[in-house]
Amino acid sequence: MPLRDLAGRVVVITGASSGIGRASALAFAGQGSRLVLAARGREALADVELACRGRGADVLVVPTDIGDPDAVTALERAAVAEFGGIDVWVQAAAATLAGPLGSEPLPETRRLLDTNILGNVLVARTALARFEAQGHGVLVIVGSLLGIFPNPQVPLYSMTKYAARGLAFNLRQAVAGLPGVDVCLVLPGPVDTPLFRRSANHTGRRLRAIPPATAPERVAATIVACARRPRREATSGVLAHAALVLHRVAPRSTERLVARWSAALITAAAPAPETPGTLFAPESTPGEVHGGYRRGRLRRRLGERLGTWQAQRAGGHRSR
Repeated sequence: MPLRDLAGRVVVITGASSGIGRASALAFAGQGSRLVLAARGREALADVELACRGRGADVLVVPTDIGDPDAVTALERAAVAEFGGIDVWVQAAAATLAGPLGSEPLPETRRLLDTNILGNVLVARTALARFEAQGHGVLVIVGSLLGIFPNPQVPLYSMTKYAARGLAFNLRQAVAGLPGVDVCLVLPGPVDTPLFRRSANHTGRRLRAIPPATAPERVAATIVACARRPRREATSGVLAHAALVLHRVAPRSTERLVARWSAALITAAAPAPETPGTLFAPESTPGEVHGGYRRGRLRRRLGERLGTWQAQRAGGHRSR
């Protein structure tokens, strides 16, 4: 399959205000793509819009709750009205809920499912309908290794990631007869994003990215690579690759080991009150790419620079 030049391509990113979505927006801006950025928080979107325009990108901002079918439809129509079509849709929006099963209030569970399961469905059906109509397009669903490995501290969140993986598997078969349309699944391992500070938390302890966490820029580079040369499934980071290899060799033992390790390390010793996080309302502050969970200034800089370099190399286009 020939590589796609990303310069001038229209890229919709849901969940663009922080973390992997924000890192992806900056990476595609560096490729010269035209961006449609969506998330619930208008203030956070304005901040990432400014950063992407600083890299020379044309940007349209559309505040969107992906659990609302009318909002997802409006997002697609706004993108087409502004830029004439959509070439790539990156679904990176997600909510988080931590705590043993039964510790969470039912409204929080419903909200999690609305975002992580119904939201994925709404984005996928909207994106694929657009791609089928125009004859081409790439849908990139950002899942997680928790769609393969269990973690008893976040059972409901992990369940939604299994659902995202199952959706991607089925959609790949659904578009098999459309040569210009692709569905990719990206499965990051632990990533240093603000997601953990914003999570609904019923563990009794402060959440954190499971160490050693990967820089979001490295996941963004994988997403850029999928947009240019679509792959069925991709991951990033040495730890994630190693876990997948071990799972192929010894699935039961690897699942047991990863479950214990991830459940023990996803919380810190510091106590934390129960909170719904940002399940029901976005933060009003500007978003961030990083969560601050990687120790050591040198390690942080190396990870971020490596990810930026990988994105430039994957996209075949250097930032202006």
